[in-house]
Amino acid sequence: MKRTALLAVGLLLAFPVMSLRAGYKPRTWEIKARETYPASLTSEGVTIAVEPLYTDKLASRAFDKDDMVARGIMPLAIIVFNDNDFPVEIDGPAIELIRGRDRIRTIGPEEAVARLFRKKKGWLPTPVPRLPKSQLNTDALYDFEAKFLMDKIIGPKEQGYGFLYMPIRNPRDLASYLSESTVYIPNIYRLDNTSRMIFFEIALDAALR
Repeated sequence: MKRTALLAVGLLLAFPVMSLRAGYKPRTWEIKARETYPASLTSEGVTIAVEPLYTDKLASRAFDKDDMVARGIMPLAIIVFNDNDFPVEIDGPAIELIRGRDRIRTIGPEEAVARLFRKKKGWLPTPVPRLPKSQLNTDALYDFEAKFLMDKIIGPKEQGYGFLYMPIRNPRDLASYLSESTVYIPNIYRLDNTSRMIFFEIALDAALR
């Protein structure tokens, strides 16, 4: 009897930990055929496509969060197809979402997770101060870090992708905002001689149709 009671207590104590671990499940997001991306550009043997996940439904296909856009963060997928015989590297954090005078850059995975999964409601400073990982949803953080477009290297005749986490002000009117926006990709390098390739500017209106 005592043994059964102790087992029950142990299960109750373990349940919160199990629940936290089961709270976030990474979702697979795969590259489609390049011709299916309407917002794309090809130059110097490199094709870059951009796909804004501008609704909660779209964002939830890649991330286990059903109100990501409503909370002010839009995942922006950057897909790279390298047809060259040499590897290329793309500088993710330098990419900008441009509309008029607005020039928006990504926030990092830690800040994105802190904003999306914080337990306490209320104002957070920008940028969010660095938090101990013990205060973050670690399963979400690992997924957001794994999918983040940092300094992405794409090998010869290969393809790859990464996400940027764009802070947005008005998610209700996001489609209208994006229809007049451009993604500016300034830093692409060929790694056989470290030279910088031409920049990309990709209008987003085609991705919204």
